[in-house]
Amino acid sequence: MPEGICGMFRGRGAASEEATQAYIRRGRTFRSEPCAVVSPLPGCHGPLLHMSSTMWYIMQSIQSKYSLSERLIRTIAAIRSFPHDNVEDLIRKGADVNRMHGTLKPLHCACMVADADCVELLLEKGAEVNALDGYNRTALHYAAEKDESCVELLLEYGAQPNALDGNKDTPLHWAAFKDNPECVRALLESSACPNARDYNNDTPLSWAAMKGNLESVKVLLDYGAQVHVTNLKGQTPISRLVALLARGLGTEQEEECLELLCRAAGRFEIRRADGTLPKELSKDPQLLARLTNMVAQAPTLRSLARCAVRQSLGMQFLPTAVKELPLPEMVKDYLLLRD
Repeated sequence: MPEGICGMFRGRGAASEEATQAYIRRGRTFRSEPCAVVSPLPGCHGPLLHMSSTMWYIMQSIQSKYSLSERLIRTIAAIRSFPHDNVEDLIRKGADVNRMHGTLKPLHCACMVADADCVELLLEKGAEVNALDGYNRTALHYAAEKDESCVELLLEYGAQPNALDGNKDTPLHWAAFKDNPECVRALLESSACPNARDYNNDTPLSWAAMKGNLESVKVLLDYGAQVHVTNLKGQTPISRLVALLARGLGTEQEEECLELLCRAAGRFEIRRADGTLPKELSKDPQLLARLTNMVAQAPTLRSLARCAVRQSLGMQFLPTAVKELPLPEMVKDYLLLRD
């Protein structure tokens, strides 16, 4: 037995659960009978044997819980080391729903595989809804990429819609990047900020635009996402999308996305703040010519007015806000980019 463990028996008191867990995680296992390794000290036979027995039970209990919790993660991820395991039984036997395994917690794992039933069960059994995993991400960050039902469950149990991960990305950034418009909408309905900035000053709209995710762009614009925002490299959502088109990766959907963003912007520039053109545009002379022509045309007064009205309405669900304005239906449709 290692000296540290022996020392615990030599009168230093019972080991803390944390210390014992650490010992187990390093790969040690303990024998399944009471330990009597320590040489008895004169006059202390009884207390030492009692401590030895107590320590064995503590270690045996912790190792059992650790094993159950590891099996829980594997079962959620459908890596069944024990074919008959199921989540509810493992929790009933003592599996810890909040124990970290590697970089993952059970709730995060359930969201990664989009298992809404498992997410609900874990939350009912006390899983911490805003806990961080090894990447400083909450379960909501994973759910936002995958499944609206998981997102709604987490929000119902108090998940923070604007939680930041290690790169200051919100769940909305990830929902927009993965083009999951249902999750984008669910987050925005729960007060997620459509203009949240990450470490590079990119917003969810920028993330959606750089992949040409049309449906997510539509939802974000409906909730007042700003088009005239630049990141630390001077890129806007429009220039992000232009870079995608210039690489020859654009489709009809990306073209429609560009038109929508241009309508929302009113006017835009393709040159950076220092006057240079994005280097990607040099690869597509036709796209460069088209954009140059668009930029050269003076925006109409009504397009500028539309942009100003949308900005004045701020971050809210614009279809509802515009509906209440005392304007003709044709003008309302124009404000909502439906022209």
